[in-house]
Amino acid sequence: KRGESGGATEPPPMEARASLILHDAAIRRNKRCLLAYHNHRVDRLRKLKWDASGVPPPHLSEAETDFFHEYGKLIAQYSKDVGMDLTTRSIPPEHQFVEVRVIQPGLGVLVMESGVSVNLEQGTTHYLPKSDVESLIRKGALQQLHGEGTM
Repeated sequence: KRGESGGATEPPPMEARASLILHDAAIRRNKRCLLAYHNHRVDRLRKLKWDASGVPPPHLSEAETDFFHEYGKLIAQYSKDVGMDLTTRSIPPEHQFVEVRVIQPGLGVLVMESGVSVNLEQGTTHYLPKSDVESLIRKGALQQLHGEGTM
């Protein structure tokens, strides 16, 4: 308690200290749990924004819906600033590339859509975009080694 002269407070009585320490520990634990839950919800909202079509699920609270829309605005603004659509996948899926072995001799150099040239010598193997070698696989000039089977 403070004295009239504004001095320091007196420590609580000994019998009340254990109760105060326990109460303080409970408050700190509850705060940590609430912050962890809040962080989990925010992470799920971010994931939903990247996975969804931009429409928030109906079970969100008003604050979560606001966060969902504001986060979308931030993504759109940053995409505009860097000149790239960040909502499209930047890494192509594995199935768009195939490992092939050159079977037919004398194929020469293949210039792919990307502008990269590949020398297709008989017996060599390459990991190339499927769209660039699909016709050669069908003709039998290349053999697909891995993936969903040969064509």
